[in-house]
Amino acid sequence: METRDLQTFLAVAASGSITKAADLLGRSQPSVTRTMQDLEAELGFELLQRNGRRVQLSEEGVAFEEEARRLLMSFTELAGRAKMIAAGKGRILQIVTTAAIGNGLIPAAMAELKDAQLPQETHVGQFLASTVAQEVRSGRAEIGFSSLPLDIPGLDVLRLYSAPVVVALNENDALAQLDVVPLSAFAGRRLATMLNPLRFQLHISRALAARGIETGPVIRTNTAYGALLIAHKTGVAAIVDPVTAYGLSLPGVVIRPIDMTVPFYWGVLVAKERPLRPVAQALMEAAEVVAERSIAGFHKLDPATAGQLVTGPGSSNYGTET
Repeated sequence: METRDLQTFLAVAASGSITKAADLLGRSQPSVTRTMQDLEAELGFELLQRNGRRVQLSEEGVAFEEEARRLLMSFTELAGRAKMIAAGKGRILQIVTTAAIGNGLIPAAMAELKDAQLPQETHVGQFLASTVAQEVRSGRAEIGFSSLPLDIPGLDVLRLYSAPVVVALNENDALAQLDVVPLSAFAGRRLATMLNPLRFQLHISRALAARGIETGPVIRTNTAYGALLIAHKTGVAAIVDPVTAYGLSLPGVVIRPIDMTVPFYWGVLVAKERPLRPVAQALMEAAEVVAERSIAGFHKLDPATAGQLVTGPGSSNYGTET
């Protein structure tokens, strides 16, 4: 398998057409068809389902697309690294992070660093927490910023933090006038929150049910930034993590604590027993400074306790009344 094979597959997947992919790549249609047939034969499963002139990814093709993108990105980065080394410009700083931290904290942390501290080139990739761990453990990234789970074999947790989940409100909402928003205020209200059923919204939902509080319709999204935008545009209340909420200020949106403390945990990951370069160390320190300065209720925790934190049902780390 060569990079050209992956490029061909991704072009077909993006365009939904062998002919359009051929035009995009500057190749003939028979050449692209042959590449796809050879790739499928090598992999041992069909990547495409043909429907006349159009094609769509098979179930296996959908799963392979993400891997193909990652592989192609790795090959491309390897070539870039080699050129930088040859030019005497040193290594690229590879950072991976979940979306909440990547949007709400990393840009401000990078702004804290002086130009002399930054390498010639820095890459910041945003992934699910499980993928952040994979990227760091494999060595494809030097440092990772992630939410739970953090206690993963092959990784060291260098820093561990927590801060309470908050609600984002339109500035004209009556609840915005309160210092702390009670759960009872969500009765009959439309809410925006996260899709993942095992994260903090599970514990909010349980607390609402325990008090007999029924909300209005719920809008769920896979990113906290999306929930903030929904709150901004529609005026609904959005229950989100504090890193996104305090790190991405939107005009007309205010952030308030809730009268039930549900902690959001995050930390810094590196490959086991792999020392950090000064630039990565400086970024980690800067991220902590920004978080401590901007996030209400921010706490530094003992990294050794990362394995004791639970996010699923039955967790004893959530639901402390304030």
